[in-house]
Amino acid sequence: MRKLLPFLITLIFLCNCNSKVINDPELEDFVQILTGKFSSKKQAKEESGYAAVCLINSPIWKDQSGYWFYQELFNEEKSTAIYNQRIINIKRVDSITISSSSYIIPNQKKYINGWKDTSLFNQLTIDSLTVRAGCDVYFKKKTSTIYQGKTSKNSCSSSFSKKIKYTTSNIVMSRNKISSWDRGYDSEGKQVWGKIEGPYDFIRVIEN
Repeated sequence: MRKLLPFLITLIFLCNCNSKVINDPELEDFVQILTGKFSSKKQAKEESGYAAVCLINSPIWKDQSGYWFYQELFNEEKSTAIYNQRIINIKRVDSITISSSSYIIPNQKKYINGWKDTSLFNQLTIDSLTVRAGCDVYFKKKTSTIYQGKTSKNSCSSSFSKKIKYTTSNIVMSRNKISSWDRGYDSEGKQVWGKIEGPYDFIRVIEN
């Protein structure tokens, strides 16, 4: 029994370690690429019709199982002019696929610019969120530094407008850029929302 005691103590300790420890280098690489601040300011200067938008993916709930982010898009010149707020969950689907699930935040205004102090999200629970059903983005690794993802066909319904039957997202991620092309379609499959020319290009912002 005495010989078993040290083993049992060690086992209990390991079971109570942070559940964030995941032996999945590719998933960890994906999360690292996703994390940070990105801006479309360069594109807005060079291409007409594109606004200067800031995209921030900030890790939250580090003690929870899996990887969780607060995602916010806002006007570059006025950080309180918000375009979108979401909670994002990144997880492994199979050996070649990683998914990003998005959740609607209750009382969203309360969490504006929450990336400045992520402890704010300790007030939230996963059960209080509403998943955007059918809107998961499924990513596959295309090269050693590029991931490409998209939603399933016609599965992501929209509440933006009665004219929009469903939306699609196509995303390409590399070390220093996230290209995101979100579009909305009517019941006949005609695009009625989003950019026609191409995706928004968000360049990583390196802050000192």
